[in-house]
Amino acid sequence: MNPGAVLIRADASLAIGTGHVMRSLAVAEAWQDAGGVASFAVAELPEGLLPRVSAEGASLRRVHAAPGSVEDARETVAEAHRLSADWVMIDGDRFRSDYLATVRAAGFRVLLIDDFADRESFPADLIVNPNLDDDEEPYRRRGATARLLLGPSYVLLRREFRQTAEKKEIRQTGNRILVSLGGSDPENLTPKIADSLAHRSDLDLTVIAGAGYDQLAQLRKLKASNLRIVFNPRNIAQFMKNSDQAIIAAGGTLWELLFMGCAVLSYSRNTVQARVVQDLSHRGVVVDMGETRHFDPAKLAVSVKELVDSPVRRDRMTNLGRTLVDGLGAIRVVERAQRSEVQ
Repeated sequence: MNPGAVLIRADASLAIGTGHVMRSLAVAEAWQDAGGVASFAVAELPEGLLPRVSAEGASLRRVHAAPGSVEDARETVAEAHRLSADWVMIDGDRFRSDYLATVRAAGFRVLLIDDFADRESFPADLIVNPNLDDDEEPYRRRGATARLLLGPSYVLLRREFRQTAEKKEIRQTGNRILVSLGGSDPENLTPKIADSLAHRSDLDLTVIAGAGYDQLAQLRKLKASNLRIVFNPRNIAQFMKNSDQAIIAAGGTLWELLFMGCAVLSYSRNTVQARVVQDLSHRGVVVDMGETRHFDPAKLAVSVKELVDSPVRRDRMTNLGRTLVDGLGAIRVVERAQRSEVQ
């Protein structure tokens, strides 16, 4: 069954990163693959992401109101009417309960991509949260009646990952290191990590700067024979595939790397990320590096070295990660939306 038309409301910036838009792209791809039409409404979007959206064949319209405001909700409703949308998908914590209620009251089905489960109420038809691992209680106690799609089965990955993934070669020496602190890296941790590992002849270091990163000049001042800096690559999945281990700050990059079979050392930026990383660490899936604000170069060096020298541990992390994330989350979300249309 054709899922119809969906209007996706999501933003990206230095402050909030690019993850909301990038995972929304995964749903847009799956929606269109199922025969539907996907469009975007954005108030903020780095120039580097514009080609990514247009490459998917999705139309894009600018929202002029303050993000999350009443006026924003009204603009979004007007655009959804103009497009004859069946669904409005909303991704971002700035869109609170009253925003969702306005969109739903206008007659649209609401698909909410959520992280924190902390809104006062949840006027939505479908709620996706890969971080909660089947724990419905935070939503139900706030009166949510929506169908809940929770846990890693609903991790939203773009098709580029499914097309690139294959059985991971576990090398004896895991010295190919990827550093990726998300689309914007608001704490500007990337140069600190790169500087702490540069000039180590035993490491092959690739540093990814995302589309929203605004300190590229500072990063490029780092010079070392073992250091390569790449800005906003289109083929991030290929970089993950070719790396033995990755240093990141949780978020969507975490799930992408687990699917690609790369060993992960993860920092966290908020309490939800910390809980997810701690849980995965206890299960042996990732290495928990603590909060970004507590960055310790000595701790990082030791953790990287341990993984470099342990192919058995990296192999175990690879197998656990691929078991946890199968890459079909976006497809499942669209299938659920289709079933909701029938009901």
